Amino acid sequence: MDSVLSYIPIAEAQEMISLFSPVYLLTLLAAAGLVLGLYFPLRKKPQWVKKLAVGILMGVNIFQHLFKHMLYPHLWGTGFGLDNTLYNVCAFLIMLSPLFFFGSSKTWRQFIGYVGSIAGGLALIVPFWFFGKNIFTAKLFSEYFRFWFCHALLLTSSILPPLWGMTEFDYRDGWKFGFCFLAMLCTLLLNNIVVLIATGRATSENLYTLLLQNNPIGIMGPPNNNSPFLVLIRCVEALSPPIFLGGGGKLYTPILWYAFPIYFAITILGTAFGIALDRKRFCADMRIPERAHAAKVTVRRPAYLLRGDGSDLSGRTV
Repeated sequence: MDSVLSYIPIAEAQEMISLFSPVYLLTLLAAAGLVLGLYFPLRKKPQWVKKLAVGILMGVNIFQHLFKHMLYPHLWGTGFGLDNTLYNVCAFLIMLSPLFFFGSSKTWRQFIGYVGSIAGGLALIVPFWFFGKNIFTAKLFSEYFRFWFCHALLLTSSILPPLWGMTEFDYRDGWKFGFCFLAMLCTLLLNNIVVLIATGRATSENLYTLLLQNNPIGIMGPPNNNSPFLVLIRCVEALSPPIFLGGGGKLYTPILWYAFPIYFAITILGTAFGIALDRKRFCADMRIPERAHAAKVTVRRPAYLLRGDGSDLSGRTV
């Protein structure tokens, strides 16, 4: 495996990933370059060209997700498994974004623009799985590239439609986003149960343990105590009904243990996001006068065109 990097000049480098480290900044710049490199050249192109560009980005991302075990050296020989399915939030967005983008549901189209942009961007900004690790080893270099590639494509394909005006945000749909998010979590849990059983990895005795090991976005309960989101987890638990919480030998109720705080957080953020992008409709509904875009201009006619009564030669008063 280490021979994979033998042709890369920087393979002998020692680069520990951290906030603002050279490789970290380089990957952020590359992702921003991908977004801007498509936004500006295509922003004045016909709608079908933009749809084709977004469709290609989504198609490439689906392909690399389904066949990652054949494309990335560190996954060669692992075969098709849970990681090729809708096993976490980003995988859900990658696999189903075309269905929502080209579908008729305005709510889901807004949802992928909203959540897909945040999920893809946040993963690139805070790749804490790699912090403190030297990525210039064969396995980590391949995994870091895979991680960057899929999330950069997710970010780009999610954010370009709103930037191009192809996805119109309606702040009045904000209350629906929380339900969309919970529906997504239920889909992830169902997917993981079905795939683990279908592939023979899970039995009735170890299913819960395997689901707990693969615990995307805390579906089965909060991550371990070393999680960087420990403070946030404690806030969520304080707002959740105790009947759904674990501790003292009691198991957390999947999804329901944080469903209420998650719903309200997603709804509030989604509505705020919608208001920021849908100001005209919001102002009309709230009867808030919009700021005038241009000052009123008073045209004064030359004195020689005015009569003594203050009217011009056509008889109109000025």
